[in-house]
Amino acid sequence: MPLLRMSRRRFLLAAPPVLALWGCSPPASRPIVNVRDHGAVGDGTSDDSAAITAAVAALATGSVLHFPSGRYRFAERNPSSAAAISVAGLSDIDIDFAPDAELVMDNVDPRTNTGTSHGILIRGPAAGITLRNVHIRWTQQPRRSMGDGIRIVGFPDDVGAAPDGWSGPAAPVSGVTLSNCLIQSAPQAGVVMIGVSDVTVTDSRAENTQADGLHFNACRRGTVSGHTAVNTGDDGLALVTYFSDKYSFDPAAEMFAFPELTEWSNTDFTVENVMVSGGQANGVRLAGAHRVSINGLKVTEVQHGSAVMVDSATAGHDVEWEYVATRGLRVAGLTAQDCETGIHVLARPPESVDPRFTDFGVDIADARLLRCTNWSVRVESLSDQRATGVSLDRCLVDATSAAGGNGGVGLSSTQGVHLGRISINHAQAVTIFAAADTGLLTVDDLELTLTQPNGSDDAASCARFVNTDGAIETMALRWPAAPPAWKPVLLEPVSACDQVSPPLVINTLTVEPSFLADRVTSC
Repeated sequence: MPLLRMSRRRFLLAAPPVLALWGCSPPASRPIVNVRDHGAVGDGTSDDSAAITAAVAALATGSVLHFPSGRYRFAERNPSSAAAISVAGLSDIDIDFAPDAELVMDNVDPRTNTGTSHGILIRGPAAGITLRNVHIRWTQQPRRSMGDGIRIVGFPDDVGAAPDGWSGPAAPVSGVTLSNCLIQSAPQAGVVMIGVSDVTVTDSRAENTQADGLHFNACRRGTVSGHTAVNTGDDGLALVTYFSDKYSFDPAAEMFAFPELTEWSNTDFTVENVMVSGGQANGVRLAGAHRVSINGLKVTEVQHGSAVMVDSATAGHDVEWEYVATRGLRVAGLTAQDCETGIHVLARPPESVDPRFTDFGVDIADARLLRCTNWSVRVESLSDQRATGVSLDRCLVDATSAAGGNGGVGLSSTQGVHLGRISINHAQAVTIFAAADTGLLTVDDLELTLTQPNGSDDAASCARFVNTDGAIETMALRWPAAPPAWKPVLLEPVSACDQVSPPLVINTLTVEPSFLADRVTSC
């Protein structure tokens, strides 16, 4: 995959002017550690590894690590600190890059094409950490392996006893600010924060990373204002907290897990102005998250996942990690274009009844889902334990696909889903609204329009309900070129084709052409 390059100048011009000016020189009245004063050359050719390490060693609480203009090549493989810049146990630290400064990671193992270190690694205990204008680029595109652009590891410090798997004292990290940071071609993620509180990320960008663009695990109180992910190897933005039967820490992956949603389950996050294009997974993924608000999200050309994925998982479903259902999620202003799936809410509960994995709290409004190749909206449980707690309003779907989910809206094994105003336009005569094993469905206004210029009498019904009960207040179906024998709506009970019990009630039904109005059939 070719490297998508954006010049540092273009990236900074796109940012608010105050951020660019802030990075022209390090903050005054703070001890400044300049990497050039420790022997760094910054010509992009010389190996500045030793000089950068020496500069980092000179840091003390309250100081600034400054990279003046230049390209600083870090070529040391497998550094003992696991990163080009490794800071542990220091507070009130700034890492400040000049607008045209760049840390060039040239330490990929040529035998295996794998990364051998992170770019920046911060470990607690620490507070008041600021990374400003940081630009880290790997010189080649490695396979997925060791090496995040920025990795910050803290500790949920008020949960109780230390988690299973944690060794040593608690090491909390709080008050982290990232502004105007750019990560390119990292062997793993662009930015990862683990067990960190009070986070502010402004105008971050990740390109061609092998894992997520921006990832949070077991964090709390966060604000993301402006994030762009381009061709990431995994999710563009991920808020994922894992599940285990008791509070635990995986020392190999450095990830925390809880038995239920907590105040550290990526809780109380506000996210706005996120753009994701391309990539090998989802635009935004939420698993085991708690009280998250997302406003202004645009996802394009995600062909191997969903624009928004909200899921739970347990062992037995062919999953590597487990996580409980997300609750308190609000999404407004979503545009998904040319993606495989637009919105996907997926429950994968255990065999025994456990509402932690089926009871979501997801409210999505003002969504435009354009040309999805599978489902535009899919809400489902992979068991007879139904997924609950999903609401969608003011959703416009424009689809052309005749494969997968046909680009429409599908519900399967759900309970109590509420749909407000839903409008689906499709270029082909396919089923564009489907509900199966769905109880207590409520819909305010459903408009389904087919525009195919011709079709056969056996064309699929545009709406199909299987073992579904509830109420639709108003429903309009339009197919100007519909053939005379077409059945616009099909109601199918699990048994007894002469009735549907309990019934799905459609209070007001409009069909165009009008002569098809009585062709709402069972079986």
